[in-house]
Amino acid sequence: MTRVWALAALLFLSGCTALFGWKIHAPGILSQNYYSRVLPAEDRIALYLPDDVLHYESTNRGGALADPQTYYVGEAFAPMILEAFQQGFREFIFFEVEPDAALMRQYGVQRLAVVRIRTLKNRVTLKGQAVQLETETRVYNEALQPVAAFESMGTSDAKKVFAKKGGPEINLNAAIENNVTAIVQYLQDKVMSDES
Repeated sequence: MTRVWALAALLFLSGCTALFGWKIHAPGILSQNYYSRVLPAEDRIALYLPDDVLHYESTNRGGALADPQTYYVGEAFAPMILEAFQQGFREFIFFEVEPDAALMRQYGVQRLAVVRIRTLKNRVTLKGQAVQLETETRVYNEALQPVAAFESMGTSDAKKVFAKKGGPEINLNAAIENNVTAIVQYLQDKVMSDES
């Protein structure tokens, strides 16, 4: 009997997350809906994602009664924003290293977008779940001087997502897609129009 109590105590001390936690990996692809909402613009832009974006994770469980959850946001966000930029702009360059002025000149880049993930908000209720991704984008010119900054939000309506597609993975994917859609549309409408 002592072994049972010792094992129970060990399991309790090691935390329920390891035993009962959800590890949520989104598919990381854009839906056909994105392609109907975002038409390619005749612009050229570069994109840089800081390392912390690529590895961004959230353990926001959404409520005191919700199961522990780990959202692997960065692993889905990176391929989705790359795909979004490929569709959204005539030409774009992805910098895998932080660019400097020499690199900007070498590739003839006049606009650079640097995107950071601010937070993932998770709301769990008895009726369902809603996820909201918030990002910040800064835009720089060829001399790496800031020319614009804006925040974007992408949300997923849990009732529609769970009823039609199912699962927190799809819910996260929808929030990311809505976020990158907002980023690309803002860049197309506001930043690139300043050049003309």
